Amino acid sequence: MTCRRSLINSVIFGQDRRLFPAVFGYAVPLKNIKNNILAPRFHDPSAANLINNLCGTHTLYKISDLVADGILSLSTGDEVGKLAYGSGTIPFVRTSDISGWEIKVDPKHLVDRETYLKFARKQDVREGDILMVRDGTYLIGTCAFVSQYDTEIVYQSHIYKIRVNPNNLFDNYLLLAVLSSQPVVAQIKSMSFTQDIIDTLGDRIYDIILPIPNSLERRKEISSMVKKVIEDRVEARELARKARLAVTEP
Repeated sequence: MTCRRSLINSVIFGQDRRLFPAVFGYAVPLKNIKNNILAPRFHDPSAANLINNLCGTHTLYKISDLVADGILSLSTGDEVGKLAYGSGTIPFVRTSDISGWEIKVDPKHLVDRETYLKFARKQDVREGDILMVRDGTYLIGTCAFVSQYDTEIVYQSHIYKIRVNPNNLFDNYLLLAVLSSQPVVAQIKSMSFTQDIIDTLGDRIYDIILPIPNSLERRKEISSMVKKVIEDRVEARELARKARLAVTEP
């Protein structure tokens, strides 16, 4: 995606009714209005400015383009129904179970194997997938990395599953950092609207711009940092699980 300055400008009316840059408001060209979305925060220039400032050091990729090119795959989960809660030992991952790049070690709801098998093939959860909260106020955009211990789960419909397919641009570790970066978080916040009683990002995720560092060395460095974080947390979580089980062993 070609870098360009935002067409959205902060403005204020002068005495002669001309518009001048300011923090009190902004003008949006009519051609920038899409799908009749008039929500002010959707057009807030601050998110675009964060992206524009990276034009010299990053390449910008729109998620919809990455999906069309086969680099990313996106899907959403399913609802199992309250009657399935507590029926087994397999985690039913909800938005509240995602925090700090990981799935909580003690999910609130568990389902039986029959329920898991009902959705397993469709959901196709694999190690290295990224789960991202789609709906739910302040949690929207929160991500978790699927470890080798998390593949046998069912995840709910309010969550995206993002998979990085083989490519030469980035891996899933780098993508996790990018999705959690300030420019992307700002976009997610501006694109999240209230639907009924909860906020939702919806299909607007496809309009998010991902800033990928141009430097190959920098990309590898970030990826290595994230990989170390994930591996350390997975190891600590698994040790904690084993310790709890050991308490009741003979």
